[in-house]
Formats: sequence, C-alpha cells, structure tokens
Amino acid sequence: MTQIAGKVGIAKGAVHKHLRTLIDHGMIVQDPTTSLYRLGPKIWLMGQKAPDGQMLSEIALPLMQAVRDDLGLAVVLSVPTPKSAFVLATLRSNQPIDIGVRPGSELQLHSSAQGKVFLAFGPADLWNQLQTPLEAVTPRTTTDVETLRRDIDRIRQAGYAVAPEESLLGINALAAPIFSATGAMVGSIGLIGSIQHLSADATPHQLKVLLDLTEAISHRI
Repeated sequence: MTQIAGKVGIAKGAVHKHLRTLIDHGMIVQDPTTSLYRLGPKIWLMGQKAPDGQMLSEIALPLMQAVRDDLGLAVVLSVPTPKSAFVLATLRSNQPIDIGVRPGSELQLHSSAQGKVFLAFGPADLWNQLQTPLEAVTPRTTTDVETLRRDIDRIRQAGYAVAPEESLLGINALAAPIFSATGAMVGSIGLIGSIQHLSADATPHQLKVLLDLTEAISHRI
C-alpha cells in the first residue's frame, strides 16, 4: 500500500479505501500472507492481458474441453471473490437444449455448488461475507446457516459439492476445488446440467471425470 501511495501520489488512507473497493468488486486480490496486491479475475476478463500460459483459464480450458466432450455437460471455471463465485470461463454443453453460465456471472456462495466449494476449502473469512438471513434463490435453496454449515462439513469430507435446484429450478451443478502447489484453493470446476442429465446423486463416472479434471489442473498449476 505504501508503494502504491508513493507511485500515485495520494494519502495511504485514500489508497486503502480504493483498494478495499476494488477487492470487494473482484478487480484485485490481496495475498493473505504477503499482503501484496495483484490483478483480480474481473480485470483479467476485461483486459485479457495475462502472460501466455500463466492464467488459470489457459491451463484449464484444454482439459475442460475433453470433459465437456465426454459428458456433454457445460463445464464452468470459477474463482472466489470476497462475496461470490466469479465465473472466469465456460464451455457450453453439447446437448440439444443448451444449459450454461456466462463468463462474468457471479454465483452466490450459499446457493451454488462452486460457492459451497469456496466456503468449504477457501479462507474462513468468506463466511463473514454471507448476508443473513440467507436468500432463498429458489424454494430448494438452503437458508438456515446451521444447515449450511453441516452441508459444508460434508463437502470437506467428500471433496465435492452439489446444489440441485438451489440456484435455478430444474438445474443441478457438481463442483470440486482446484489447489495451487502450496495447497491453497485457487478455483473450482463446476459441471452444469439439467436434473435429467445431472441428478442430485452424480454417477460414479461423472464424479470421477470431475475429480480427475480438478486434479490434473492442480498438477499443471
């Protein structure tokens, strides 16, 4: 922050206020260990100026393509922001009726499979960002905080999350985390489809393909 204040020529208090606003909107992120700042997912999506081969999406997309072709489901790459799961990249399904999520969408932490993955494996302060009472996005959304905590505990044990009809009726998502070389959670892959093609109980093949994918991305990172 001191370096930024010196470069820009404004007070550190003003810099701090601007940085917090940018973090809240996913424009920048702060390393919790070093306190250093770097560009966030929204800046990347707007600018597309990352060095070749360095961005998570560049690593993930070729592997996501193979999974989409295998399962026929939409495949979504999300990264955490302080208040949501931010959709960084998507591959649309190859079903006759297309179901997917647009890049740039923000999924709520408590009502999406990707958001629940971030609550389970991400920093503890994400819980502080939940707005209570929890919004009932659909009649099937979990709105009780204690019920959500128990769900998150099960996700930590299982290594993946589902959110059948919690964000949109008739639609389910199956998601698992991506980890960096240091073991920090850096993102999530979600499979999106109708309840007909992706039920609340994922098939063994769907689950294996997803976990193999997130493990492969984590290794490449």
